[in-house]
Amino acid sequence: MATPRREAGARERGLPSVNQAKAEQRRAVVFGRVRLSGVPPHFWLWSLTGIGLFFVVYWRIAEGHLESTKAQVMAKQRAVARTIGPSILPFRDKVERWATELAGPYPGDHVEPGAPYEQIRQSPGVYLRLRLANAKTAKDIRKAARVSLHDGFTSCMFLQKEAADPTQGPPCRTTSQCSPGKLCNEWNVCGDAPIPYNMRLAYRTLRVLSNEWTDELHATTNELAVSAYERDLDSVTRYDVRIAAEILARSKYFTLVLDEDPAEGLPKELPDAGESPEERVQRVGHPARVGIWDLTNDKQLLRLRSNAAGRFVPMGQRVIRDPAIVAAQERQVNGCQLALEVRSALGQEEH
Repeated sequence: MATPRREAGARERGLPSVNQAKAEQRRAVVFGRVRLSGVPPHFWLWSLTGIGLFFVVYWRIAEGHLESTKAQVMAKQRAVARTIGPSILPFRDKVERWATELAGPYPGDHVEPGAPYEQIRQSPGVYLRLRLANAKTAKDIRKAARVSLHDGFTSCMFLQKEAADPTQGPPCRTTSQCSPGKLCNEWNVCGDAPIPYNMRLAYRTLRVLSNEWTDELHATTNELAVSAYERDLDSVTRYDVRIAAEILARSKYFTLVLDEDPAEGLPKELPDAGESPEERVQRVGHPARVGIWDLTNDKQLLRLRSNAAGRFVPMGQRVIRDPAIVAAQERQVNGCQLALEVRSALGQEEH
């Protein structure tokens, strides 16, 4: 018997009308126009509730772990404060007390008889320079100390050893990035500890014990940020604090300069010079107060108010006209003139 020949196309099984209805139903399900039969509505409600509970529990566990990690870092900070705080914090508090006293009503000049300029000049010491307006409270002093730099005053007042340019060297953010024996200085360059030691570096070290640092740690929202704060604490504790404590312990004198704003107010900022308010004051002639204390007995050796107003005379065939460079030279000259006034008050004749 011959077998019937199949048609060229695939043969549709079932009634065409039924197949068409099924196809339309599938399309409706895919596009969300109908609900699946046999799945009760409360299934989706419980599913969404379960997913929500999972994320809430996960968040609570993660938050608890984050808070636990923060607590561990805080415990380490408290241990650091108990261990090294007594070697630095009393010095900081003493400096801030002297600064606020010198910034108050000026009682007049004073030079202790026999104040030894040569010893002040050559002995290990600490230096800080601020605007008078920023030396009224301890909080203001700590903030303003971040911009204190060696300048023309230190160059003309203290014995400077032969050394490389402090602004040149391997860049750094912390002393841990420097080779052994080097310090990440105020210019963020690895080098020798400056002479005299800039109190700005001590304040940079003490930031890990400050309330601001603690508040920032509490505000962090992920473990990666907390780990960064912990590394910062470990680095400062291991390197900067040790160096700061050693230098402060052997320092003999503390010198403070407070720049008063000119009577006519802050000079205008030079275009493209990037001057801070402190640098703008130091660029022009202005009154300044200088205090020097003997750290061995906490006795003030000198209190002087004078004008930081030198005269800058360009020399040579090539006269520099770059406003930023000229401003820097004027700051150096004014600072040096103030140092010469202090030297003269201490009985050191100008040469």
